[in-house]
Amino acid sequence: MKRFIIIMAALAAFVTLTVSAQAESAGEQIFDQKCAMCHIIKGKKGGAIGPELTGIASRMKESDIRAQLENPRKKNPSTSMPSFKTLPSKYMTMLLSYLNTLK
Repeated sequence: MKRFIIIMAALAAFVTLTVSAQAESAGEQIFDQKCAMCHIIKGKKGGAIGPELTGIASRMKESDIRAQLENPRKKNPSTSMPSFKTLPSKYMTMLLSYLNTLK
């Protein structure tokens, strides 16, 4: 019985890590499609219109990142960044998951 529990726990951990990695990968794809034309990551990916986002998760809480994505003109009325408020929730979650890896 103990062995069964250990195996099930290991399987659950594996599934959780796999799902998390897939969400991160999907989030990176969304970033590449929606954000990379303006933002740089790690000095090599993307454009230079917006600020570099390397370390964004160290500087901002997830709720603040979401607020910025949904209403970028709140903090900077003259920004050219579009609002992502209409981005489906599933994709917003994936994008935030990816951005949270940028520490």
